Amino acid sequence: MPVKKDKDIINVGIVGAGGIAEGAHMPGYLATPGAKVIAVCDVVKERAEKFADRFGIPKTNVFTDYNKLVAMDELDAVSVCTPNNFHAGPTVAAFEAGKHVLCEKPIAGNAVDGQAMVDAAKKAKKILQIGLHIRFTPHGKALKKIVESGELGQIYYARAVTMRRRGIPSWGAFVQKKMSGAGPLVDIGVHELDFIVWLMGCPKPIGAAGHTYTMFGNRKDVAVGDWGMWDADHYDVEDFAVGYINFENDISATLETSWAAHIGNPGPSFILGDKGGLQTSPVLLLQDKNGAMVDITPHISGSNEDPHTTEVKAFIKAIKEGLPSPVPGEQALEITKIFDAVMKSSKTGAMVSIK
Repeated sequence: MPVKKDKDIINVGIVGAGGIAEGAHMPGYLATPGAKVIAVCDVVKERAEKFADRFGIPKTNVFTDYNKLVAMDELDAVSVCTPNNFHAGPTVAAFEAGKHVLCEKPIAGNAVDGQAMVDAAKKAKKILQIGLHIRFTPHGKALKKIVESGELGQIYYARAVTMRRRGIPSWGAFVQKKMSGAGPLVDIGVHELDFIVWLMGCPKPIGAAGHTYTMFGNRKDVAVGDWGMWDADHYDVEDFAVGYINFENDISATLETSWAAHIGNPGPSFILGDKGGLQTSPVLLLQDKNGAMVDITPHISGSNEDPHTTEVKAFIKAIKEGLPSPVPGEQALEITKIFDAVMKSSKTGAMVSIK
């Protein structure tokens, strides 16, 4: 039975009814005035049906084929919550059907798929927003203002680090390359690298080198931590990655990310400029003042709203008001190009050019 279209309501369909849809996207839409989720799709029919029952979605709007979901005339937008390597299909189909798209991070499992998504969005003249929610935190917004104020001066180097001593996902398809494309590089590394590059104003990457290691994931003789045992028998992604990136304007950066490593506190991510340095957590601005070195701890305040909800609200606002994408696909694509280059460099041992 078709859902009657209200011109003041943005009707949304969700593709992929797993944890990120249930725990982040759906709560975001429920908290957003003027948005309503009216359809859901998942390759596992029972999972889609359970999702629909929980959130009051009509049984007639439950699908296992995303093409049928995006073909609904009543839909205005789609949230893509599938594994990384399956972002491109529903996203491109949604654009071809004239819908806007909020896609979970990373943009895709590889840059080829990501480029297809960006191209489809441009052709359709619709919004492609990528779910990089750290940009929407009070912490993220405050650091962005500090950098944009010029407090750091000429930026020349940054470090993006996100390390877990033991935190290999024990659920979903995270540990299989055919599903996710890579391991912590694209799972948690994407958040920190995107955040740092965004703070710097999204300089264009021109080359990267790096190395990936699998030291823990395919073993059963190591401590598993609080998350429980992962699928070691089918583990075929890295559990640690390190990268060196060159950007335009003589800026460089390093990346360190892991799901498992013998490490305690690896130290914060930071950005260096000729007038100041900025550590991200805890936030600390380091400068010279009146001939002395000073450390400034900014007071950060803001809403306690879940940043996933804030990003959903920004998505709906952009649709209603005809605004640009709050997190453009083009920016997320550059991050995935870096990841592709790091993985290629790990195999060749050489710096890889990024175009």
